[in-house]
Amino acid sequence: MIQIFAKCITYILVFIISFISTFCIPDVFAKQENNSTHDMGVSNVGEVDDNDQSDLDLEYVIQEAINSNPEILATGQRWEAAKKRIKIATSLDDPTLKVGKMNARGNPFNFGSEPVSGSRIMSPTTFGIAQKIPFPGKLKLRGKVASEAAQMEKKVVEGKVQQIIADVKLAYYELFLIHKSIEINEENRNLLQNFTEIAESMYSVGKVSQRDVLAAMVELSKSVNEITVLNQKKRSLEARLNNLLNRKQGSHLGRPKDFKKHRILFTYNELEEIALKSRPVFLKTKHAVRKNRFNLDLAKKDYFSDFTAMVEYRRIDADPSDTWASSLTINIPWLWSKQRYKVKEAKDELSAAIADTEAVNNQTIFEVRDLVSRLIAAESTVNLFKTSVIPQASQALDAARVGYETGTIDFLTLIDSQRTLLDSKLQYYKALTEYEQNLARMERVVGIELIKKEK
Repeated sequence: MIQIFAKCITYILVFIISFISTFCIPDVFAKQENNSTHDMGVSNVGEVDDNDQSDLDLEYVIQEAINSNPEILATGQRWEAAKKRIKIATSLDDPTLKVGKMNARGNPFNFGSEPVSGSRIMSPTTFGIAQKIPFPGKLKLRGKVASEAAQMEKKVVEGKVQQIIADVKLAYYELFLIHKSIEINEENRNLLQNFTEIAESMYSVGKVSQRDVLAAMVELSKSVNEITVLNQKKRSLEARLNNLLNRKQGSHLGRPKDFKKHRILFTYNELEEIALKSRPVFLKTKHAVRKNRFNLDLAKKDYFSDFTAMVEYRRIDADPSDTWASSLTINIPWLWSKQRYKVKEAKDELSAAIADTEAVNNQTIFEVRDLVSRLIAAESTVNLFKTSVIPQASQALDAARVGYETGTIDFLTLIDSQRTLLDSKLQYYKALTEYEQNLARMERVVGIELIKKEK
């Protein structure tokens, strides 16, 4: 009688957990998400459907980010503005126009002719134009400084593009891992459902204890909860990717495509050399050094005077013989004190730029070597799990299932085999994701595309 009662209780518990895991839990989380969505004021239109399995292509996403990301657009506009400053720097100052009236009397505002002892004082009218001319070589140096500054902004744009591409790839591969994790956990949930049915069947004929059924139910509930957590992480990653693409939050993304592990076009020994030739942030420091060298030369030019050329035309009242005048004036540096400090400032700026170049050089070499180590480790893990661990874990689970059904092993051994296979699959895709993400980081460091797809 007690045994029959225990069986009834077990069947009821199995039914309740199966019902909750299949219907209630997803509905509860869906309601919670809908409520939070309305609280944030986000429209339901364009939201991502969890069941949507349309493919998300990485190359398309990268191109959209390049065209739409606001950080890239902002740096591009700064580069355009910097190019305009080259023309400004090489242009002469505006000329000055002079118009005046000369009066010999004591009143500076009386411009008329006045009689003095039977004669009239002549009040000449003066027209003049003056142009400041920098000392030879200054305009050219100013143009070189502005040109190097524009090149620095160009490298900022290239660096920002590389950074955004890397960020997109990191988010894309992370989203790929989440989708794979959900897929693997759903397969695991179906497997645990099958184990539960096997345990129920064997318990009904008295071959196993009630503990096996309850243990299967606990593992099934944990699997359902893991899927729910992964779905929440997926939404967070989709939000990050939409932000990089400058899309409205909740826009449709779909499922990242499956891919084969990419292969680097270059040997690891070549990567360091490529980075020092192509990395935008390193090239920017080189342009900064050149810019400050030109700035130093320009500061030294300030020891020499600039010129101001002027031409005047004078028209005298009641006198047909008008006159012309011309002059050339120069500024005189006041004991060269200010100029000396400008040269010292330029030297300090040059030294700082050289130090920055050294620092970026060292950082680049470190990052390349560090990422090479990570790539080797991830690649080794991918190959190990793909060729050995996962096939062996799958065979072990099949053997454990047969052994449990025949009564040669207990349920805990079966569950351990199932967990080993689950962890092996997850570890494989985690290592594959880390490999691709480190490859994306390496491309950002070296400044060029490194991969090609395996056939």
